[in-house]
Order: sequence, then C-alpha cells, then structure tokens
Amino acid sequence: MILRTSIRAAAPALALLLTACWVPLERGRQMEARLDRLEADSAEQQRVVADRVAAVDRKIAEVQQKIDELNRAARRSGADLGVSLQRLQDEFTRVKGDLEVEAHRLGQVEKSVAALSDRTDKRFAALRGRGALDELEAKERIGTLDRPDDKISFLALAQKEEATGDKSVAKTLFDEYVRRWPADAMAPEAAFRSGEICMEQKRWREALVAYGWIYEKAPRSERAPDAMLGIARAMLEVDELKKDAPGVLKELVAKFPRSDAAAQAKKLQAELAPKKPRRK
Repeated sequence: MILRTSIRAAAPALALLLTACWVPLERGRQMEARLDRLEADSAEQQRVVADRVAAVDRKIAEVQQKIDELNRAARRSGADLGVSLQRLQDEFTRVKGDLEVEAHRLGQVEKSVAALSDRTDKRFAALRGRGALDELEAKERIGTLDRPDDKISFLALAQKEEATGDKSVAKTLFDEYVRRWPADAMAPEAAFRSGEICMEQKRWREALVAYGWIYEKAPRSERAPDAMLGIARAMLEVDELKKDAPGVLKELVAKFPRSDAAAQAKKLQAELAPKKPRRK
C-alpha cells in the first residue's frame, strides 16, 4: 500500500519504492518506443528497396519487349526495316541506361538500409547503457541457437546458457521468456534471473526493470520478496535513487516479515542506519 500510494503522490513526495522504481521502468518503455521508431525507419527503407526492385523488374521486362520487337523487325525488309531498327536501337539504349540507373539506385538504397540497421542496433545499445553491447552480441549469438517453441524447453535453454557461463545470452532468453509467456507461473523466476544477471554485470537500471516487473505483474509470487530486495540493492548503486532504498527495505520487512529476503533487508537496514555519535 505504501508503494502504490507513493506512486500517486506529487513529485516532491516521491520518496518510496516504486517512485524510484517507476523512473527506470518508464525509461525502459521510452527506450522501447524509440526502438520502435528506428525499426519503422528501417521498414520504410525496406519498402524503398522493394519498390526499386520492382522498378528494375519492370525495366527488364521492357528490355525483353524491345528485344522481341527487334526479332520481329528482323523479318521485315526495305526501308521499314531500317526505320524500325533505328527506332528500336534508340529505345534499347534508353531503356538500358534507365536500367543501369535503377540498379545503381538499388545498390545505394541497400547500402543505406544496411547502415540504418547497424545504426539502429548501436543507438539502442547506447540507450541501454552499460552491458548493452554485450547484449547486442548475445542476440547475434542467439541467432545461431535452435530455440524451441514450447516454454518448458525454452526456459531450460535459458537456464543452461546461464549455467555454462554465457550470461548475456541467458539474460536475453529470460527476457524473451517473460515477453512470450508473461502469465506463466515461471515468468517471475525468469524475470528474477534476468535481474540477477544484470546485478552481476552492474547494469543496475536494467536490474530495476527486471525486478520491477515482478513487483508490478507478480506481487504474490515466491520471488516477490527477493525482487524487492534486488530493487533496494540496485537503488543503492544509482546515485539519484540511493536515498529511496531504505523505504524499499522497510516495506519489504512489513510485507514479508518471515522471508529470507526480509532477514537480509534487516541487515541492510542496520548497515544503512545513521551511526550514533559516541558519548565522551
């Protein structure tokens, strides 16, 4: 209740958990929106390529038509043949020139699309910050994996990648699992593993997004206490969110007093508590 109340409060009062949590969550959504726009630009470039290809095909058909006319003209005689041949040769030269121009334009568009795709990936990686290039490389490696369609095998693959040490690949798979099967009972576990990997890689804000998903979408799951503890720990690593961590710990202890996460939260509370001055 404290967390949800704090979300509705005015900006100066946003001092408890999901206030701070909401900032990285909203930024994550903004990043996704920017990526969508970049992908739309790429789609437009792909459409241009398709139009160019169609134009080249039309020119090829036109050339073939002129060749056929030349063949028919070859069967004529006299002055008509000379006139027809000259006209068709002129047309053939013109169409050939147009075809070369279209081929050049198509090559330029294809280069532009390739450059845009590369820039899109790099821009998104820059938006994501620390570790994002690792994730970009992980997505490339994932392209070589045989990804199953059923959720049990998919989760097993993510867990295997995490166990073998390819954490960035594992995180990407865990994130995909959450997107594809958000209502599944194992989705909170997948989100938690993603958050834990982010913490290991010091990607604090992404960890907040992963843990925050559990708080928002699976507040009654077994991973909810651990996710709240993860939120507090991630906040302690982000200067502008550090002051909100004690409020998270307090709420965690109140909501899940008998959990292991609450026991760890109490230890953190003691460490963060202001030190009382010694009496002389």
